[in-house]
Amino acid sequence: MYKGVIAALVPILASAQMSITTTEQVETVLKPDVLRGSLGFEEQGKNEKLIKEHLNAIIVQVKKQDPEAKMCQGGGYYLSPQYSYKDQKREFTGYAGTLNFGCEFKEIEPYNALLAAIDKVSAPSVRKNEGALVWDVSNAQERSAQGALRLELLRKAQEQAGAFSTETGMACTVSAVRFGGVPPVIPMMAKGMMMRESADTQSPIRQDKESTLDATVEYSCTPRIP
Repeated sequence: MYKGVIAALVPILASAQMSITTTEQVETVLKPDVLRGSLGFEEQGKNEKLIKEHLNAIIVQVKKQDPEAKMCQGGGYYLSPQYSYKDQKREFTGYAGTLNFGCEFKEIEPYNALLAAIDKVSAPSVRKNEGALVWDVSNAQERSAQGALRLELLRKAQEQAGAFSTETGMACTVSAVRFGGVPPVIPMMAKGMMMRESADTQSPIRQDKESTLDATVEYSCTPRIP
C-alpha cells in the first residue's frame, strides 16, 4: 500500500510538464542478534604496582578468552592518585584504578564462560561491576537492513511513478531521490511488553525492533507522445 505523502504538485505550463514531490518511507522488522553488556573493574590502594598487576591479570585473561577481540572492546585501564583534604591541606590516600570493557555475544554461554575465567584470576580487592545484558541489533545487521530498505524505497518510487502516470495520463518518471538521515532502530514496544509478561525475569529480554528509511522523491511528468 502506498504511504507517500504528496508534498507538491506543480504543473509547468510553459513546457506542459508537471513536477510531483512526495515523501516516501519504508520499514522492516529486525530481530536482535547480539547480547550487549559492559564489564568494569575497580581497585583502590596505596600500592600502585599491585593495582597494575591485578588489572593486567584481568586484561590477559580476557585476551586469552577472546584473542581476536571479537567479543570485547576496550581493555585500557586508568590509574589516578587520590587525595583527602583536612585543614586546607591535601593528603595522599592512595591510588584508584579502573578498567572497562564493552562486550557483545551471540548467546549467553560465552558471557558466562568469560566471567568464570575472570573470576579465577581476579584479586579479592578488585571490585567487579557488570552492566545489564541487553539483546540488540548488531551493526552488521542494521547496515544490511538499510541497504535493503534503500532498494525497497527505490522500487516503491518506481511503482508510484507508474501510478502517477495512470492518474495523470502523462508519462511520469523518478527524477530525483534524496534520502534522509538514518533514524535509530526503535524497539517495538507493544510486542516487547507482551514478551516481558511471559519472560523469565533472570533472562535478558529479546524484543523485535523496527528500522525505517525515508526519502524525498521527485517525479517529472510529461505529455505522452501520440
